[in-house]
Formats: sequence, C-alpha cells, structure tokens
Amino acid sequence: MSGQHQHQGKHVHHHHLDMALVLTAVFAIVEFAGGWISNSLALLADAVHMSSDVVALGIAAFAGRLALRPAHNGMTYGYGRAKVLAAQVNGVALWILCGWIVWEAFGRMSEPPEVRGGIVIVVGFIGLVINIVILKWLHGADDINTRAAYWHVLGDMLGSVAAIIAGVVIFMTGWMPIDPILSLLVAAILAWGGWNLLCETTSELMEAAPLDIDQLKLEKLMCGVEGVAGSHHIHIWKLPGGERALSAHIVVENLQCWDQTLAALQSVLHEAGLEHSTLQPESDTLPCNQHCCEPCDHEKVL
Repeated sequence: MSGQHQHQGKHVHHHHLDMALVLTAVFAIVEFAGGWISNSLALLADAVHMSSDVVALGIAAFAGRLALRPAHNGMTYGYGRAKVLAAQVNGVALWILCGWIVWEAFGRMSEPPEVRGGIVIVVGFIGLVINIVILKWLHGADDINTRAAYWHVLGDMLGSVAAIIAGVVIFMTGWMPIDPILSLLVAAILAWGGWNLLCETTSELMEAAPLDIDQLKLEKLMCGVEGVAGSHHIHIWKLPGGERALSAHIVVENLQCWDQTLAALQSVLHEAGLEHSTLQPESDTLPCNQHCCEPCDHEKVL
C-alpha cells in the first residue's frame, strides 16, 4: 500500500515538473518580448533566467524519470545519483547566469538606457503570479534535484519583484539606474543559492556524512547495546532518495547472540535517523579487535 502511495506521489511530482516546464517556456518568450520592447535589463535578465529555468526544469524532469529506472547488472545502485548530477549542473548554471547579469548591469550603470516603466510593471506582475504558482507546485520536495529547480524558479520570482519595483520607480521618478541596481541584487541572491547547491551536491557525490549525523554519538549509542564490545570501519552517507545509510564492523562479545544484538543495533540506528544499516559482526577474541573494545568504555567516550 505504501509503495502504491509512493508511486502516486512520484507521478504527481513529475506532472508538476512537466506543467512548470511548459508554463515557464511560454512566459519566457513573453518576457523576452516585454524586456526588448521596454528596454529593461531587469526584465531581460529575468527572461534569460526563465530560459535557463526551462533547461533546468527539463534536466530535473529527465533526471527524475531516469532515477526511477531499476538497478541492474553493472548499475547495482540504480540511477538515483542522476538527480544529484542534474542538481549540480543547475547550480553551475545559476552561477553562469549571475555572471551575465552582473556584466550587463555594470555596463548599463555607466550609461543607463531609457526604460518604459509601464510595460515593465505589467510583465513583471504577470511573471510574479506565474512563478508563485510554479513555486507552489515544487514546494515541499525532499530531493535535491527538485530543490535545484525550485531555486531557479525562486530566482525568477525575485527577478519579477525586482522588475516591478524598477518599473514603479522609473514610472514615478524616471530614475533609470534602479533597473541595473536591482538586477545586481537578484544576481547576488542567485549566486548564494547556486553556491549552496554546489556545496550540497558535491558533498553528496563525495559520499560525505550528513551534517546532522554525529559519528561519535552513534558510536556511543552502538556501544551502549548489550553484547557490543566495540566498532570500527564506520561509514555514513546519504542515499539518492534522501535516506541515511551506515555500514560498520561490530565487535561482539558472543557471536551466538548476534541475532538479538543485530535487532537491538538496528533499532538504535533507526531512532537516530539511519534507515539503512549494514553491520558485520566480529569476535572480540580476534587479536586485531582487542583495541576496538576501548571505545565502548563509556568513561572514555564521554
């Protein structure tokens, strides 16, 4: 039953990505036209960003479907990491986009062109409404691939807000530099989002331990289980679906009681937020495991 709900959730998720892709592509064309006619960098920057979002959403949708392919000989882990790779590509795309916006903004600050504020306000408002709808579709996703697409759309929304503000200021005061100034602000926010994506995806591809998991605390918890004399070769990482996994060698006092010890260890690890664990039992009588008993001296751990 849970598998059926999960399948339905993934179907709805891909449907939202598809709808977001189509809606973004249509409005990117409209915004390009509006930015060209009004001569607004804020609108043109947002239109370019929306065009990059078309690519970003397309990559996210493709990677999401690719990740659903089952594991097979040669790809025993399946294709789940495709979503992480897609998110990293989108993070790099955000930085390239920021570079273009900054380049254009500084060029326009030296010689601010005439901008038609009324058109900027109208097109910016339409873009804001569309981006809010798309953000609602993508909100709450727990995978990094969709969060990357979410950041692109959030940047669009901020670009629309900047375009509206710029249009109002220009329409009321005629002060043209507000257009590139606000574009720089949007670029700074996007650069921050792109940096976060690159850091998170790089850590995941490097199989880094999740930041909220404390290995020393986990060792202490495992050593508190009856029958455990020590542990070593502990590895913690995040699976493509977002679940946390652990593998470790467990030094036990009595191998004949391993079934009970294993059940207790898995319960402790599950409560600590580790959904998957692979534990290898080893006897504490082996010479190579004599030193592994030391971590389970609670006074030394504390």
